[in-house]
Amino acid sequence: MMKRPLLGLPYPTKRSSKGPEGFPREAVRPADAQRQGQRLGPKFEKLSKVLPDPCQLAELRRDPAAIAPERALVFEIASELVDFDRALHHVPGLEFLGEDQDEVESDEDFFIQDKPEKAILRRLYFTMPNIRALGEIVNLWKRYQEGEELHRGQKEWKKVFGYLANIRPWGPQDRITAEVREDWREHLRKPSKDPISMQVEFWYRRESTLRETVHQKFQKMVWKADGQILDRATIHDIRYDAALLQVQPGYIQRILDNPDIGLAAFDGVMVLRPQSLVIDPQEIDFDEGEDVAGAVAPDLFQEPRAALLDGLPMAQHTKLKNRLSIEDPDDYESKYGLASEQVHGTSMASLIVHGDLNSQAPHAPVRSRLYVRPVMFPQQAGFDDQRQESMPLNRLAIDVVWRSFIRMFAGEGDAAPTAPNVKVVNLSLGDLNRRFSGILSPWARLIDHLSWKYGVLILISAGNIRDPIPLDDVKTWDDFETAPPEEREAILLGAILRQKSRRSLLAPSEGLNALTIGACHADLTEPNGAGVLAIDPYETESLPNPSSALGLGYLRGVKPEILLPGGREHIRTTCTHAPISVRPVDTSGMFFGIGAAAPPGSGGELTKKSNFFGTSVATALATHSALKIIESLEDIPGEPPHPNVNETFHAVLAKTLLVHAAKWDKGSAKKIAKISEKAGNEHWEHQREDAARFLGFGTVDLNKVLDCTEYRATMIGGDTIHAKEEHEFRIPLPPQLESLAGFRAVTATAGWFTPLNIDHRMYRMAKLEIEPGSDSDKELSLGVSNSKQQPSHHAFGKGTVYHRRWEGDKAKAFVDGGALVLKVACKPAAGKLDAGIRYGLAITLEVGEDVAVPVYEEVRERLRQHIGVPVRT
Repeated sequence: MMKRPLLGLPYPTKRSSKGPEGFPREAVRPADAQRQGQRLGPKFEKLSKVLPDPCQLAELRRDPAAIAPERALVFEIASELVDFDRALHHVPGLEFLGEDQDEVESDEDFFIQDKPEKAILRRLYFTMPNIRALGEIVNLWKRYQEGEELHRGQKEWKKVFGYLANIRPWGPQDRITAEVREDWREHLRKPSKDPISMQVEFWYRRESTLRETVHQKFQKMVWKADGQILDRATIHDIRYDAALLQVQPGYIQRILDNPDIGLAAFDGVMVLRPQSLVIDPQEIDFDEGEDVAGAVAPDLFQEPRAALLDGLPMAQHTKLKNRLSIEDPDDYESKYGLASEQVHGTSMASLIVHGDLNSQAPHAPVRSRLYVRPVMFPQQAGFDDQRQESMPLNRLAIDVVWRSFIRMFAGEGDAAPTAPNVKVVNLSLGDLNRRFSGILSPWARLIDHLSWKYGVLILISAGNIRDPIPLDDVKTWDDFETAPPEEREAILLGAILRQKSRRSLLAPSEGLNALTIGACHADLTEPNGAGVLAIDPYETESLPNPSSALGLGYLRGVKPEILLPGGREHIRTTCTHAPISVRPVDTSGMFFGIGAAAPPGSGGELTKKSNFFGTSVATALATHSALKIIESLEDIPGEPPHPNVNETFHAVLAKTLLVHAAKWDKGSAKKIAKISEKAGNEHWEHQREDAARFLGFGTVDLNKVLDCTEYRATMIGGDTIHAKEEHEFRIPLPPQLESLAGFRAVTATAGWFTPLNIDHRMYRMAKLEIEPGSDSDKELSLGVSNSKQQPSHHAFGKGTVYHRRWEGDKAKAFVDGGALVLKVACKPAAGKLDAGIRYGLAITLEVGEDVAVPVYEEVRERLRQHIGVPVRT
């Protein structure tokens, strides 16, 4: 029962944004035509000679390193401001395939004028030219070199050529990255002669005839290589075209030795990579599990609000009976041999329904059934005979997920949707073969598209990185084990930070519309030792587990956004003297972990629980928390000044409030900043960036958004905003706070789902920001300023949550009529934005123990007098 229910925000004042935002200044100067001619002229001269001659053109096509018609062409441009889209539209036959960016060292041609030593951003534009387009590009180059005035519509090409760092074909070195080469070499070192599965991602062509031509050529090449096509998928909404195939190890070796042959040289292919591998490697000892008390639930008739895409749960377990709605159209149930194989789905379902079963004061179970769509089943995924739950090895994982969503929200064929009222989807899954390296994976793009299309909150585990962590400065295991806790934490955090590029997010957790969940080093298990050569490395619960994948996300946005308990993960070494490496233990046993329902032991009991750990666990707890938030929204009194929340806002408000409940632990942030500084990052923004890499927006305290306290008032609302529009909120402040010294803080969070522009580097079409709404006072009438215990201001709004905190303790006279004024602004970020953007907003005002002001009651009363009605939701 809520003692102090959440309050409603007053109606906002809506207006258009003030004037144009202005134009950014070009930091890099273009090279002159003469210099560009020296650098790039030979490439264009070769094309000029070859294109008119069919014989020479045929020879050109046979050279995979040459620019040729119907071969992907990459323009590398040393400018953020060149309008390549405008240039492209004036060259018929030049098809746009996509864009990306990277950071490169400056050189004598392209550098930032006042900071020549600083790295520069380079845009990469991927195109597919036909012979006519190549001829037109050569013609434009000649005119640029001769100083001719380009026609209207073609003038942007002068900028393209002036900033052109390179123009090159997409070649074998692009199709097989260094990471993939190493992965395949490692695979080939193993004794198995079994076929190797690989994924082929094609350049997505808009015309179906062009795609079909590529598919036919590809099929012939696979047959010639004695391979087999297992699956194929084309998802038009995210420009995805791919196939899954098996080839013999010898074929992999041949294209590694000579990448200019076979599929590595096929112009229709964008990338070759190992098959997506989605498995549950966690081990548990079923006979160590405890019996868990609790009667079987009565039948729940409430429609599912959450969905779990995972393994098949044990529906007859005491903790799950009558609480699940399982739909298994692929009959994965028949592929389970023993009840002991139903591990991952059972534990995830239990955590979503009940939370941590080790809690002495647990929340009540969620009130609605949980919709479960099995997408994994036991199979041999390695070189031993052990079966593990994994996604189908003969299917593209992205296609399995796509079809599951269609079935839930749209229905397949003429069938009705199976779970249309679901607001939250749990994906405690990740691709072990695809770590984020700056480019969004197709799976992440699919998640973003589905979230926007169906207005659903998708929660994804950041992933568990189980690679060894070298402890370079440790001479013996005993030195590390007996070091003071602070020193041991610093050693391990420093070692992980040095490995940050190898410990990044697992696909699809880099998705922008989703919330990505990391695992903090916390649980409710009583400490009782550790295994052999194992140790609990951290005393600080707000730190992420050693295996929890690190951010940042796309365009250096905050990822993972939030951390929830993932067990006090232990680490183990296999060597007692240098060089020493550590890695997470394989099983938690009774030493640590989050309690969840488990398959039976040898006695066949349906009442067992075991301890689990990792980001999957944290994500399931986040889903449980999201459902608790939705239930609390339904339980809020409907009369003013409390909000009457329409269910169409449930998903976006659950997203908003999950992040709103997060906060950095001051001690953890300082530790990471100090380690970052020691690693050479002297600027505070770089140190904060490293802290955000570990902590996201912080650990979640769910109680903060389920209820208020005497000294803390949380107000919520939601609305629909359009491009270049502002919503200004005026929140009446407690009169007793005026000119009173003492700690006070304001936290504001906006969450939304954005439409996508797949063809644009910025990708996210809707950018929302929260700013002080009055130009007269940037301290929000309260004498507060940006907290230092949060990501830097550059990172606040790069995703689809904007989370910001202000703190202070100065006495200050109120301005703005004694109101806290904040505005939500919507800006188009990746092309024209026509759609209205539904958003959730939460604002919390709190004071410290030294400020004896009953904030909740005063704000509540002033809201009732001020407006009488909450914001429209």
